[in-house]
Amino acid sequence: METLLALLRDGLRPLDSSGVPTTDPLGDDPLSGHTALFVIDLEMSGPNPREHEVLELGGVRARLAPGLEEEASWGSRVRPRHIGNGELAALKVVGYNVKAWKDALELEPAFLKLVETGAGAVIAGWGISGDLAFLSETARRTGRPWPFAPIALDIQTVARKLLKPGGRVDRFNLGHVADRLGIGRMGEHSALADAYATYDILVKLVAETS
Repeated sequence: METLLALLRDGLRPLDSSGVPTTDPLGDDPLSGHTALFVIDLEMSGPNPREHEVLELGGVRARLAPGLEEEASWGSRVRPRHIGNGELAALKVVGYNVKAWKDALELEPAFLKLVETGAGAVIAGWGISGDLAFLSETARRTGRPWPFAPIALDIQTVARKLLKPGGRVDRFNLGHVADRLGIGRMGEHSALADAYATYDILVKLVAETS
């Protein structure tokens, strides 16, 4: 576990009680007492969590131990209530259209299912700040306390630390890193597919450096 902590430490971010990143020190063993990692991805109608909406979410829960064994996963599209506020570029990236989202879940049951899958886990993601902001806002909107651990992991930061010195990767967007590492993808700009790609990158980086 000490080796795993050393690999992940640069990407760890302490959170306050509502899931907002803080500048508090990490401490000597910030992962102590945490047994699971929840690698998530959200697709949104724009960048502002107070104005825009979550359109899709997904996550992969794994044991926070060497090997990062997968425990569960879940993902769903989310039905927007104010799609007119969405940015056209963001909607195009996600592939939003009314027909495709016909069977999407409402925000509250979708968030509840995500919480059931990842409750208590350390939230992780690729460039995690945007996803954290929307998760925190979703918890506020649905009247729920922050349901995950008070610490998050930015896997992009870990990848930069481990891959940049050797020159294996020159751009650190998710798709490019996955391609360079030979990781197949279930799709692109789909929340669960991107969560799996992020998870697979972390598993490979940990295996290569252990």
